Amino acid sequence: MEEKMNCELEVSRRNFLSTSGKILAGTAIASTVLASQADKAHAYGYETGFAYTKLNPEEVANITYHNYFKRWCASSVIAGFSELLQKKVGGLWKTFPIDGMRWAHGGMAGWGALCGTLTGAGTICGLCTNDTDVAEAMANDLAFYYSYTELPSYTPPGKPEKAEIHHMTMAGTPVCHISVGRWMRAEGSAFLDPERAERCARLAANIAMETCHMLNDHADGKFKPKHALLFNVAANGITSQNNCMDCHGQHVPAPDTYATLKK
Repeated sequence: MEEKMNCELEVSRRNFLSTSGKILAGTAIASTVLASQADKAHAYGYETGFAYTKLNPEEVANITYHNYFKRWCASSVIAGFSELLQKKVGGLWKTFPIDGMRWAHGGMAGWGALCGTLTGAGTICGLCTNDTDVAEAMANDLAFYYSYTELPSYTPPGKPEKAEIHHMTMAGTPVCHISVGRWMRAEGSAFLDPERAERCARLAANIAMETCHMLNDHADGKFKPKHALLFNVAANGITSQNNCMDCHGQHVPAPDTYATLKK
């Protein structure tokens, strides 16, 4: 019995290595094709009417942090910008409906999907850049920053709103519930504890600050993306990240699972 199991394991290992090699080779070819297609998909400009002027990232972060406890993640990031821009440039910012994005908290109405800080930040980038590719490049850089930086590193001036916290964690993903869960495990806190709220407020401030740095660079004509866009349709048969197993375990969606994509 043991010999049979060892044999089956060896066969499985060989199949895995063989399949992995084919997937990697196919991914490299497909990614090149997709990159070529992306080059042909020219960016286009648009006019939102929402003007931008350079802001102090620390000020944006501080406003975001304090807004979190009323507005939560998405709207707090938006507030960090709009509360300043309505004073500095006026125009449409004076009547911008900040709370129109409050639904995006908790990964969209508490569904734990994309972190609301990124939804809020992406909205600001889209309004202020007036260029589809620039806004997408900023959103992509923000996703990388959120996923692969130990956060939150922001420390509010003065006394914290809710609690002192002691840990920073690397999410490895922009997905809300994984990001929050990894930090909760490190901190030893539950979701409804004041420490978790404090963490998310500080994280929102970090995202707002990073967004402000990019928009300031763009205003100076010197914004350059730090990361290439993901082309994981080729690898996984669907728009996706590189860490499918965080959620799916061994049941990672394979390209042939999504045959309807060919229609």
